[in-house]
Amino acid sequence: MSEPEKRVKKLIRLKRFEQPRKGYFDDFLEGFQSRRDEEELSKHSTISFGARLAGFFCGMHSGKWIIGAGVAYAAVLVVVLMWPRGPESQPDGSRQPIIYEPKQPVRNSVGPPKDPVSIPGR
Repeated sequence: MSEPEKRVKKLIRLKRFEQPRKGYFDDFLEGFQSRRDEEELSKHSTISFGARLAGFFCGMHSGKWIIGAGVAYAAVLVVVLMWPRGPESQPDGSRQPIIYEPKQPVRNSVGPPKDPVSIPGR
Protein backbone atom coordinates (compact mmCIF):
# COMPACT_ATOMS: atom_id res chain seq x y z
CA MET A 1 0.00 0.00 0.00
CA SER A 2 1.23 3.44 -0.83
CA GLU A 3 1.54 6.30 1.60
CA PRO A 4 -1.61 8.21 0.42
CA GLU A 5 -3.71 5.05 0.76
CA LYS A 6 -2.47 4.51 4.34
CA ARG A 7 -3.34 8.10 5.23
CA VAL A 8 -6.83 7.72 3.77
CA LYS A 9 -7.48 4.51 5.73
CA LYS A 10 -6.25 6.16 8.94
CA LEU A 11 -8.56 9.15 8.31
CA ILE A 12 -11.54 6.83 7.70
CA ARG A 13 -10.83 4.99 11.01
CA LEU A 14 -10.79 8.31 12.85
CA LYS A 15 -13.99 9.54 11.18
CA ARG A 16 -15.82 6.36 12.18
CA PHE A 17 -15.91 7.54 15.82
CA GLU A 18 -17.15 11.06 15.10
CA GLN A 19 -20.78 11.84 15.96
CA PRO A 20 -22.84 14.97 15.33
CA ARG A 21 -23.86 17.15 18.27
CA LYS A 22 -27.12 16.55 20.14
CA GLY A 23 -30.16 17.85 18.23
CA TYR A 24 -28.29 18.11 14.90
CA PHE A 25 -30.81 16.01 12.99
CA ASP A 26 -33.80 17.81 14.54
CA ASP A 27 -32.32 21.19 13.61
CA PHE A 28 -31.58 19.94 10.11
CA LEU A 29 -35.17 18.73 9.66
CA GLU A 30 -36.64 22.04 10.86
CA GLY A 31 -34.32 24.03 8.61
CA PHE A 32 -35.14 21.83 5.63
CA GLN A 33 -38.88 22.15 6.16
CA SER A 34 -38.73 25.94 6.55
CA ARG A 35 -36.66 26.32 3.35
CA ARG A 36 -39.06 24.03 1.48
CA ASP A 37 -42.08 26.03 2.67
CA GLU A 38 -40.45 29.32 1.65
CA GLU A 39 -39.72 27.93 -1.82
CA GLU A 40 -43.31 26.76 -2.22
CA LEU A 41 -44.67 30.17 -1.21
CA SER A 42 -42.35 32.00 -3.57
CA LYS A 43 -43.17 29.59 -6.39
CA HIS A 44 -46.92 30.08 -5.95
CA SER A 45 -46.64 33.85 -5.78
CA THR A 46 -44.59 34.06 -8.98
CA ILE A 47 -46.91 31.90 -11.06
CA SER A 48 -49.64 34.04 -12.55
CA PHE A 49 -53.30 33.22 -12.24
CA GLY A 50 -53.54 32.54 -15.96
CA ALA A 51 -50.73 29.99 -15.86
CA ARG A 52 -52.36 28.18 -12.94
CA LEU A 53 -55.72 28.20 -14.73
CA ALA A 54 -54.16 26.86 -17.92
CA GLY A 55 -52.45 24.12 -15.95
CA PHE A 56 -55.76 23.22 -14.33
CA PHE A 57 -57.53 22.84 -17.68
CA CYS A 58 -54.62 20.99 -19.29
CA GLY A 59 -54.83 18.34 -16.60
CA MET A 60 -58.46 17.53 -17.38
CA HIS A 61 -57.90 15.84 -20.76
CA SER A 62 -61.63 15.96 -21.44
CA GLY A 63 -64.06 18.46 -22.87
CA LYS A 64 -66.82 17.28 -20.55
CA TRP A 65 -65.90 19.88 -17.95
CA ILE A 66 -65.91 22.74 -20.43
CA ILE A 67 -69.20 21.64 -22.00
CA GLY A 68 -70.76 21.26 -18.55
CA ALA A 69 -69.64 24.74 -17.54
CA GLY A 70 -71.10 26.18 -20.76
CA VAL A 71 -74.45 24.47 -20.20
CA ALA A 72 -74.55 25.70 -16.59
CA TYR A 73 -73.78 29.25 -17.74
CA ALA A 74 -76.55 29.09 -20.35
CA ALA A 75 -79.04 27.80 -17.75
CA VAL A 76 -78.23 30.64 -15.35
CA LEU A 77 -78.55 33.16 -18.17
CA VAL A 78 -81.99 31.81 -19.15
CA VAL A 79 -83.20 31.97 -15.54
CA VAL A 80 -81.97 35.56 -15.13
CA LEU A 81 -83.59 36.73 -18.37
CA MET A 82 -86.91 34.98 -17.74
CA TRP A 83 -87.27 36.00 -14.08
CA PRO A 84 -90.29 38.32 -13.57
CA ARG A 85 -89.32 41.87 -12.66
CA GLY A 86 -92.26 42.58 -10.35
CA PRO A 87 -95.70 44.21 -10.50
CA GLU A 88 -94.43 47.52 -11.88
CA SER A 89 -93.30 45.80 -15.07
CA GLN A 90 -96.81 44.53 -15.82
CA PRO A 91 -98.92 46.92 -17.94
CA ASP A 92 -101.99 48.15 -16.06
CA GLY A 93 -104.91 49.55 -18.06
CA SER A 94 -106.26 51.69 -15.19
CA ARG A 95 -103.06 53.68 -14.81
CA GLN A 96 -102.58 56.75 -16.96
CA PRO A 97 -99.25 58.33 -17.76
CA ILE A 98 -98.47 61.55 -15.94
CA ILE A 99 -98.22 64.54 -18.24
CA TYR A 100 -96.94 67.81 -16.80
CA GLU A 101 -98.46 70.94 -18.28
CA PRO A 102 -97.59 74.18 -16.56
CA LYS A 103 -100.52 76.58 -15.95
CA GLN A 104 -98.53 79.72 -16.82
CA PRO A 105 -95.89 80.01 -19.50
CA VAL A 106 -92.40 79.72 -18.13
CA ARG A 107 -90.22 82.78 -18.67
CA ASN A 108 -86.63 82.32 -19.61
CA SER A 109 -84.53 84.00 -16.93
CA VAL A 110 -81.49 84.12 -19.19
CA GLY A 111 -81.80 86.85 -21.78
CA PRO A 112 -80.48 90.21 -22.85
CA PRO A 113 -80.44 92.96 -20.26
CA LYS A 114 -83.41 95.33 -20.37
CA ASP A 115 -81.38 98.54 -20.26
CA PRO A 116 -78.08 98.43 -22.17
CA VAL A 117 -77.00 101.81 -20.70
CA SER A 118 -76.84 100.45 -17.16
CA ILE A 119 -74.12 97.95 -18.01
CA PRO A 120 -70.97 98.99 -16.16
CA GLY A 121 -67.81 99.36 -18.21
CA ARG A 122 -69.44 100.81 -21.36
